[in-house]
Amino acid sequence: MKKIFLKILILTNCFSTNAQTSPKIDSLFRNSYTVFELERLPNGMYRDSKLMNGTDYHPISIANTGMGLISLCIADSMGWINNAEQLALASLKTATGNTPGFSPDRTLNGYYRHFMDVNTGAQAWSSEYSTIDTDILVCGALFCMKYFDSPNITQYVLELWSSIDFDAAIANSSTGQIYLSMNSDGSGVSNSLTSPYNEYMIVAWLAKNYSSDTSSPGNILWNNHYISTTLLSSITYNGHSVLSDNGTFFLSSFTHQFNYYLCNYFTTSNTYLTYFENSQKADDSWWTTTGSNYYEWGLGAGSSVTNSYHADAINNNTDTIVSPHIIAGYIPINPDGKNDLISLWDNNLGKYTLPTLNNDPILWRYSKSNTTWVPNEITGVDHSTMLFGLSTLPEYLGSNFFSINNDFFPLPTLNLKEQNILQNLIIFPNPASDLLTIQVGGLNNQDLELELLDLQGKIIQRTLINKGQTIGNFDIQTVYSGVYFVKFSYNGTNLSRKIIIEK
Repeated sequence: MKKIFLKILILTNCFSTNAQTSPKIDSLFRNSYTVFELERLPNGMYRDSKLMNGTDYHPISIANTGMGLISLCIADSMGWINNAEQLALASLKTATGNTPGFSPDRTLNGYYRHFMDVNTGAQAWSSEYSTIDTDILVCGALFCMKYFDSPNITQYVLELWSSIDFDAAIANSSTGQIYLSMNSDGSGVSNSLTSPYNEYMIVAWLAKNYSSDTSSPGNILWNNHYISTTLLSSITYNGHSVLSDNGTFFLSSFTHQFNYYLCNYFTTSNTYLTYFENSQKADDSWWTTTGSNYYEWGLGAGSSVTNSYHADAINNNTDTIVSPHIIAGYIPINPDGKNDLISLWDNNLGKYTLPTLNNDPILWRYSKSNTTWVPNEITGVDHSTMLFGLSTLPEYLGSNFFSINNDFFPLPTLNLKEQNILQNLIIFPNPASDLLTIQVGGLNNQDLELELLDLQGKIIQRTLINKGQTIGNFDIQTVYSGVYFVKFSYNGTNLSRKIIIEK
């Protein structure tokens, strides 16, 4: 029902006198999704980047997998593909460790590596266990759950959600410090901290909704720092006040855009939106100091001339790199950005062809100070705001597409059948050390399959409680201490319970 409504909305918008379609923007929009198609792996995960030329070598980016999940929702709404739900389900199965042969490297409390091996899920590029990258994955999964409204997708999204301790990312609720990275045991890396405001508002938002207890770390953090913009630092450029994490320097514009697209509180708050508009005006205003054309602006992140990767910002853009994806990302509050993108397209500025059969053109980063420079790759996470921003044009999905589908909370509740299973399932002792017993009832003489999984989704043991029986056991004498899940399937429904093993 939901997808039908969205497609009707698209048709209605197409006839609006204020929504003129452009073949150039049509191509740019569709080709921006093609970037995600090229970054997608057979197992449903997404590489960090797509090379302009040559054989791809980048590992999985857990954050880009989250962005890829959202891209599937857009592609489905636009009618570009007809198997988006199946593709999303495959991604979620792999991300939660339910695809044979793939075991994502995670902390004991659920945080993922920033980069992972494309085949196994093992650590890649000596990457950290990242809080923000994990939470971008979760946001993409929650977006899919809201959009598709599918029991199968909901099952894996709730499994993902319940496997992460979002409060653990908070270093200090009073000062607002959040851990950038985590240790394998689930503790935060003490010298890896950030303070509000930046894209870690996403981490704070998930932690705030992790518990209904007002005294939880997530709720305290949120109420101390994010519930009102008056609690945050700001800095002014050319009369435009923008949010900052310390009030002394400017953040890259993607920071504000990620919060807009992934944090519903930001998306729907008049005060946050005012700062969002200010950040766009400040970005645009800074470019007047460089002698650029009026349509050349956008301070984003990605590969650069002098660094392998750089997040450009006001007064911090040595290579004078224009980021067209930032222009697109501001379209919800700056619709004229569409015309700026057309001007870049017409003047062949930042216009590249993808390594596809049709050499599909896109817009990506280019340098004003080094006009011969060609970026080696397109980083998916950063490029996401090109696709997201274009989707909000009235001739496509409209500005409400994100405010509707990033409204994740409260999470859906279990149906009556699922509740009945849970109410009649007893797992004891918990914590356990040698033998874990599962007692069931009220299953209407059906078989019940159970699996013991670690936090990486690896199956440790399986057992079957046959119809007519009520007791099953896991022999855990040789299982290491830690947090595990008992996952069970009944009449096509998969549910899980968290248990602790202590030796």
